[in-house]
Amino acid sequence: MILYRITTKPYINDLSGTGAMLYGGRWNAKGQRMIYTSESLSLAMLEIMANLSSKLLGRSFYCVELELPKETVIETLQVLPDQWNAYPYTLATIEMGNDFLKGGGACLKVPSASIPSEFNYLLNPLHDDFRHLKVVDARPIMFDHRLMD
Repeated sequence: MILYRITTKPYINDLSGTGAMLYGGRWNAKGQRMIYTSESLSLAMLEIMANLSSKLLGRSFYCVELELPKETVIETLQVLPDQWNAYPYTLATIEMGNDFLKGGGACLKVPSASIPSEFNYLLNPLHDDFRHLKVVDARPIMFDHRLMD
């Protein structure tokens, strides 16, 4: 399975989950390593736009394609908490993501807060199978300036 993430050039090969650890997110608390990826490039772009100010979108970004090994177990949330897509993020989603990490899962499929019928894949960089995750492509990507106004 190919997953997409958008980042800046220095972090193309950084699969440590440090960014999520430093800042936290909808599905993890600060201090918890996680890598946020999307099922499509367009969803990855939308997620970046939703989470960064338009000033930062003027920077140079790269599309990174990651190959998730076929044998990786992908968990899916069966029940979402109320207000799971609220901003600021709810404690309930953060706890769900933290529980996934503490349980030792490799990959968690979650709906996008922007487009709930599309999915993001949360990766646990501390899982044993993670060493088989591969960067298969990285290329510059431009955000259409009309989307940033």
